[in-house]
Amino acid sequence: MSAVREDAWPARRRLSLPWCPRRYAQKMDWKRYERAVVEKFLREFPPPHFRVEPSAEDDYYFIGRHSGEGRQLDVAVFRRGEGAPFLVVDAKHWRKPLDIVDVESFISFLDDVGAQIGVLVTSSRFTKASPRRAAGAHVSIHLEIVSVEEALEWDWLGLGRRIYPWDWVYHWHLGHALRLLEEGGAVDAVSEAMEEVPFEEWEAAVNFALKRHQDEARHFLGWVATMHHDDRWRFNAARHLGENGLLTESIRKRVIELEADPEARALLAEL
Repeated sequence: MSAVREDAWPARRRLSLPWCPRRYAQKMDWKRYERAVVEKFLREFPPPHFRVEPSAEDDYYFIGRHSGEGRQLDVAVFRRGEGAPFLVVDAKHWRKPLDIVDVESFISFLDDVGAQIGVLVTSSRFTKASPRRAAGAHVSIHLEIVSVEEALEWDWLGLGRRIYPWDWVYHWHLGHALRLLEEGGAVDAVSEAMEEVPFEEWEAAVNFALKRHQDEARHFLGWVATMHHDDRWRFNAARHLGENGLLTESIRKRVIELEADPEARALLAEL
């Protein structure tokens, strides 16, 4: 069935992110941590005035002015029209604290790539002497701690951008809802996270979930179809289940019982 119901779907407006308890711990390797840090700086330096690399899953290299070798940059920020990064980020998903040796290595790295500002990011901590060494560098160096929990939020926000790249306002909500879904969070919490998301973004998130997390998505859509207070949500949840061959007879009957509109009832009966 191709019919959809988006009449009077919630208007586009900036919202606070609903808080939901974390139920399951997630693994974060160094690659995912770096990807989350890229997302963080992409938000802090958005286009069109800035360009942030890497822009995809591939690593990014920049030729060192002294070494002549390709230096891998975890994050490189370019001003529009400039060929060299003015800000470079090095992300360390380490358990041990970063010390003076790490800061000095970063200073040498910045000198080779010619960046004016450097940000050294870690998921652990810095030794007491590290800020003093950073302060004595010939370039501006900032030391920043990004915890694994914070990085997870940034990483899931990036997923929201990849699912629906046209409107950045709701990426927090999309990412947060999909994180809850993957972690086995309560279906009402997932619904709350997406409660005010516009129709196009809602559709994109549901389609993504059905492809990547079908069991969790089926459980969520079944709950929406039979328990949600909004008849548009119930109708579209049933539609998605029907289009993917996941609609049970009991859910179909319940949705029809709850539906007041005769035309919608007829469409539901055809699923």
